[in-house]
Amino acid sequence: MARRRNGFMQLAEKLESGFLAPFILGVAQSAQAVVKDLQELGPAWSGTFSNSWEIASASKVTSGSGAAGAPQRLLAPILTVDEFKFKSELKYYIANKAPHADVALDLVESSYRYPGFEPIKTAQRGNRVSGIRGDLSIGSGPNRRTAPLDWYTTYVRGGNIDKRISTYMDQALRNVKL
Repeated sequence: MARRRNGFMQLAEKLESGFLAPFILGVAQSAQAVVKDLQELGPAWSGTFSNSWEIASASKVTSGSGAAGAPQRLLAPILTVDEFKFKSELKYYIANKAPHADVALDLVESSYRYPGFEPIKTAQRGNRVSGIRGDLSIGSGPNRRTAPLDWYTTYVRGGNIDKRISTYMDQALRNVKL
């Protein structure tokens, strides 16, 4: 009898895993898409900031290389069934580990210093008002920027992150086979 029960439990676990797989993949794809958005929207001079994002689950971390160059795709660690079922609502933590991340994210005020080389993104020109990254007036001048001021806060609080997550979770729901 114990053997039969063990087989039944294994079958139940496999069925549960199969049912949850699209949701687990949807959450991972959402995290990957958010990082891609952040790489595209954020400042990109050498590429070290764009390549310093990381996606962490409760048990694993996937980190960008931090290398200079064009943004590299970052894959999210796949959640286990137990992490998906029992972990709180927050499944992944996304952060940037570049030494200057707080400045690039416009979370702290800092004086801008030209890094001495051309940005990866097409530079926009304007007159810098306060020396703060992204604080430009309309017009022309030698100053450059590669992301609008408060780009990160706007992305997170403006609903774009929610839309990105909803897109992938809706797709996952459509993939569920009952």
